[in-house]
Amino acid sequence: MGVAENQTYGGQPPSAVASQPTSRKRKADAGPSSSKQTYGGAEVVDLTADSPPKKRKKQLLDEQNAASLPKKRKKQAVDEEKRLRRWRKKAPQSYAEIRDRALTQRMYVLDRQRNDAYPDHPIETISLAGTTGNVYSITIDKVPSCNCPHAMKGNQCKHIIYVLARVLRVTGEMEYQLAFISSELREIFERAPPLPSEQAEQSAKDGNRKDVEGECPICCVDFEPEDGGEEVVFCKASCGNNIHKHCFQQWAATKKGGNVTCPFCRTPWQGDDSDLKKVARSGEVNEEGYVNVANQLGLSGDRDYSTYHPYWVRKQFGGDWY
Repeated sequence: MGVAENQTYGGQPPSAVASQPTSRKRKADAGPSSSKQTYGGAEVVDLTADSPPKKRKKQLLDEQNAASLPKKRKKQAVDEEKRLRRWRKKAPQSYAEIRDRALTQRMYVLDRQRNDAYPDHPIETISLAGTTGNVYSITIDKVPSCNCPHAMKGNQCKHIIYVLARVLRVTGEMEYQLAFISSELREIFERAPPLPSEQAEQSAKDGNRKDVEGECPICCVDFEPEDGGEEVVFCKASCGNNIHKHCFQQWAATKKGGNVTCPFCRTPWQGDDSDLKKVARSGEVNEEGYVNVANQLGLSGDRDYSTYHPYWVRKQFGGDWY
């Protein structure tokens, strides 16, 4: 029995099926993850949804990448010492002006006392006679301080700069910092010139005069050749170290009651100058509250404003100041 000519496939005659274009099928096959396909004219829907949407794909990829990366370590609580003032990356212009005053004006170190009682860092206190004859106390600690009027207003005064640069020989970026941490203080004092008392202990106590060389322990200025320099005295009682006579007179003027000692070894001073005790007793406290030795040392007692900014001078003394 033959096949009927009018037999249909999928509800259509054979001729219609044969002539059916295949573009729809190719279009369906071209899709990457199409959920709809046609078979024999019937539409079939894929309910498995194996291919996730693009946004979901990206989210999964990001999660996988994040899981593969090493986890950030939690911030550990490290006992790092905090600097009490902000670190200066460079010296400000105001510092340069004050430094110029500090290093061009002569000041006198009357005493240096080092306190090693603190477990993490030493502290040094310096008695310094300024250009007006006032005696100031400078303490080099985590925040250096001075009891002069300029520093009491919160400024870095020329006396602190003088001590750091001239006395302790601090160099580089440490010189203009407003605060130090313990490790920096230890390094500063390790590299600083020894205390006068330490130098005296190292030298033999034979009363012999040492060679006139190096620097004066009071003004921190090198000794000049004897033929053209200042007059120099030395400790006859014990260590034999040398001091500028003018500097020693200023040192003696600050010692109340006439108890003048050698700046190096602290032995009672033996000298030919019979006026030393008189000079020591003559230091008086002025109206500002400072011991002043200007009269004894031939100083005018007036402050030199020649290196100060003109605007500041006019503000202090008016427009008629010259």
